[in-house]
Amino acid sequence: MQTNYDNHPLDLSYLTEMVGHNPEFMIEVFDTFIEQTPFYLAELEDALSKKDWDRVGHCAHKIKPTFSYVGRNDVKDFVQSIENNARNQISVEQIPADVERLKSLLIEIYAQLDVARRNLQSNL
Repeated sequence: MQTNYDNHPLDLSYLTEMVGHNPEFMIEVFDTFIEQTPFYLAELEDALSKKDWDRVGHCAHKIKPTFSYVGRNDVKDFVQSIENNARNQISVEQIPADVERLKSLLIEIYAQLDVARRNLQSNL
């Protein structure tokens, strides 16, 4: 299923604005994102399995800003919708599919970050 999130490029302007053009630090941000998001996702899935909607909303809220750092505000907005639906208990039957979609998007983002890391390393 194609959505407006498929093949969306990274926009690293926010990260560059925050850290300047510092390739080493940018790579550290990428690595931290790749290391930490599985923990956030596991917590989100645990809350979802228990239908603990307040906690689902809290977990979505925690992971949401990380997408700004890696230049995927489109995914940040998608996670915002998961958070809103969970907190307001709206369309909760859709949340499991949205979380599965988020997992697919993360795989795409990890691949994008790998390419960005290689590009930054080649400029060192």
